[in-house]
Amino acid sequence: MAIHPSKLLLAFAAVTLIFVAGHALDFFWGAGGQYVREQGIASYVCQPTDQFDKQQEAWKEGRLKSAAGLVEQTERQRRSLGRYGLLMGSTSPYLTDAFSKALSELNRKEDGDGAYKSKSAKEILDEAEKEDENWSDLKAEAKDLHGQEIERIEDILDESEEQAKESLEKASIVSDEDRERAEEALEKSIANAYVAVTERKKQFRKELIARFGKDIFESLLEYEKACFTNAIQAVRYGNLFGGIRNYRDTVEGRGIQPAAVASNPLAPMRRTDASPQDDPPGFAVWVLMGYHGIIWLIVQHWVYATILLLVTLAVAALFGGAVHRIAALHAARDEKISIVQALKFSVGKFLSFFTAPLIPIAIIMFIGLLLFLGGLVGGIPYVGEIIMGVLFFLAVIAGLLVAFLLVGLVAGVGLMYPTIAVEGSDSFDAISRSFSYVFARPWRAVFYGLVALVYGVITYMFVRLFAYLALAGTHFFVKWGVIGGGKMLSPDADKLDVMWTKPTFGSIFGPFSWDAMSGTQTLGAVLIGIWVYVVAGLVAAYLLSYLASSTTVIYCLLRRKVDATDLDDVYVEEAEEEPAAEAEAPAEAEEAAKEEGGEEKSE
Repeated sequence: MAIHPSKLLLAFAAVTLIFVAGHALDFFWGAGGQYVREQGIASYVCQPTDQFDKQQEAWKEGRLKSAAGLVEQTERQRRSLGRYGLLMGSTSPYLTDAFSKALSELNRKEDGDGAYKSKSAKEILDEAEKEDENWSDLKAEAKDLHGQEIERIEDILDESEEQAKESLEKASIVSDEDRERAEEALEKSIANAYVAVTERKKQFRKELIARFGKDIFESLLEYEKACFTNAIQAVRYGNLFGGIRNYRDTVEGRGIQPAAVASNPLAPMRRTDASPQDDPPGFAVWVLMGYHGIIWLIVQHWVYATILLLVTLAVAALFGGAVHRIAALHAARDEKISIVQALKFSVGKFLSFFTAPLIPIAIIMFIGLLLFLGGLVGGIPYVGEIIMGVLFFLAVIAGLLVAFLLVGLVAGVGLMYPTIAVEGSDSFDAISRSFSYVFARPWRAVFYGLVALVYGVITYMFVRLFAYLALAGTHFFVKWGVIGGGKMLSPDADKLDVMWTKPTFGSIFGPFSWDAMSGTQTLGAVLIGIWVYVVAGLVAAYLLSYLASSTTVIYCLLRRKVDATDLDDVYVEEAEEEPAAEAEAPAEAEEAAKEEGGEEKSE
């Protein structure tokens, strides 16, 4: 069911739209200077709130000073090329001498008659404050200076390469063996020098991230991907509920070895008296860690989160609803409808799909508002505490209702879309049925969910393996026909290695070596990346298609147990019955023609 082309295409469209929406929001929020400090999400999960807030505030306030320091540092590197020299490593003396002479000559030309004097970070900071510049302005200035540094390196490298070869030819070397050895050392040094240019670009880019952070959606995607990868791995090893106690201690304690987790989102959480191997985090823990990532987004960037979550929910209502509709007819009646018919259904039921998960949340928030108002009553002098004590049983009842809604929402949210798709009903019916089925048959629902989870991981690994083999095979055979063009990445690399990193099973899409590319190679890499993204996106689409198919089947099975409804009982619109009616009409006409022909023969 999950590999049905219509479902995959709809799910792929949903993945692409969410991906585009997230990066579009990053563009606008990035223009406003909204970034996430490195490993900020993991720090939020594992550090005490007050400690995290202090670090966050200090990071934001220190960006201007940090940017001034980066400008000073980058200007010095532009002049001296010191870090680049370290990255070049041990080089041929011929290249070293030629490079030093070319750099000195270039500096003399730029200085003219005056002496070079660089500004200190304090001077840059004072000028920025005087001219009312912010940290993003200084960041842009540092990037410009780094671009000039790279241009100087490339110009000097081209000149010094020719000069070094000429010096070697003129050198008085006695034996042919020594000359051959010197030529090999020079060629190796030149190759390392070009690779060092790329490494210097990477070094600067990492420094930008360390000082100013990453885009919001990019950070969230990276964190959630880490949680997902670990969750899949935990299921592979049969670890579903491991590490619960360690997770509780880490989250409730908020400070138990936070540095290890904050520096690496893949690092397992642990107590100070236990090693990670004693109780490694399982599937449930990594799902909870992923949930904390969403909470971080809502708490730290609530406007961004609201827009992104509403867009995601709208995309899920439109395309997810269509996928569930196809899955409903496929599971119940083994019938297939077109993408257009499925989209017409989801458009007609869009409001139901969109509001079904939101209504329980809205009710919970409303109850919370009532409890808040009750707390205000308790603040009335003298009589407030008495009134609150007398009516506190109402607050407890409200709390029980909140607990009921939370459990029902978490356990039954996966059945809401199948309810609408199978029954053709509204959001209230989806909430009612999903809650009642889960509470009426909790163990059966858990069993169905575990079977779907284990089977889904197995099939996902197969689909991912298939995609990896397809991309790895493409890279392998195309590489045979590509010669050279990869000196900026590695002496042994070619143009294809630069434009498209060899895919692995763990990373079938990216990372791309943008720092090693020329202008035309960047354009080629973008075009290649689009097609590679299609393959990787279809793997992600399979997950959504499988989720829709499995939850639809689980819904039908639970419905049969609770309501004694046949599995093939599904709501069908008239528009969906038309193709079948049209197919029956020619058959009836053909039978009538045969009967008339038989009567003529008998006559």
